[in-house]
Amino acid sequence: MSGEVVERVLRSARYRDVDPAMLARMAAEEQPRARNIDDAVKRVKRRLHQAVGAFRGSERADAMSAAWDGDLGDPTFRSACIDVLRAHASTRERLAALDAFYPPIWAVTGLPHSVLDLACGLNPVTLPWMGLPADAMYVASDVDGRPLRAVEAFLELVGQPHRVEARDLVADLPGDRADVAFLFKLVTTLDRQDPDAADRLVAALRVRYAVVSFPVRSLAGRGRGMERTYRARLERLASGPRVREVVEVPVPGELLAVMTLDG
Repeated sequence: MSGEVVERVLRSARYRDVDPAMLARMAAEEQPRARNIDDAVKRVKRRLHQAVGAFRGSERADAMSAAWDGDLGDPTFRSACIDVLRAHASTRERLAALDAFYPPIWAVTGLPHSVLDLACGLNPVTLPWMGLPADAMYVASDVDGRPLRAVEAFLELVGQPHRVEARDLVADLPGDRADVAFLFKLVTTLDRQDPDAADRLVAALRVRYAVVSFPVRSLAGRGRGMERTYRARLERLASGPRVREVVEVPVPGELLAVMTLDG
């Protein structure tokens, strides 16, 4: 039954780019609860909307390619990047703060030579604002192949060493070593799928610093006490056995903290 559920979900134009491994996991979890296969498909699609549906990004990188002249700081190229970033809800919310977003993070972590960008969406396209070394390794993962195609095209275009991969972080923890891991607006998404997934992820990370952020407003612009709720969630996450220090970094529109991990 779960195999048929996966096939039917993948036939949907909305979710045909989602990692099949994630779909198989969700189908197996929903099968015991579903009345029949139609109900199972609806249940999986409902969960997918919470996990990826509200954040879908464009896969088009044509404008960036046409504007690229070898300079990440070129205003024309940055403008093309911004046009792409607007297509994804998470990065669209960050556009007004891009110039000031990364320096206070690097002030805590130091400038990294390797980055693990988890559930990345289109965030790697903000590379022109990161100031990373040209030889820094950038590993980007997501469950949605749609933004990953744009990310891979972008990183290839600018010549940044990279690897791009589909990964279901609930069931498939990363093993890469890196200086810094980005978990931007990821914890809440994982919590909806498995309340222990984010804590397992932080415990398994092979990085020195994990940069975690939470939204302080909904996609509709409402606060609804979100900052208070997510600050409490951050405190629980930071109480994990590997977390040695937590430094909150003031950035517009997000609750963001750098966690120093042992090991």
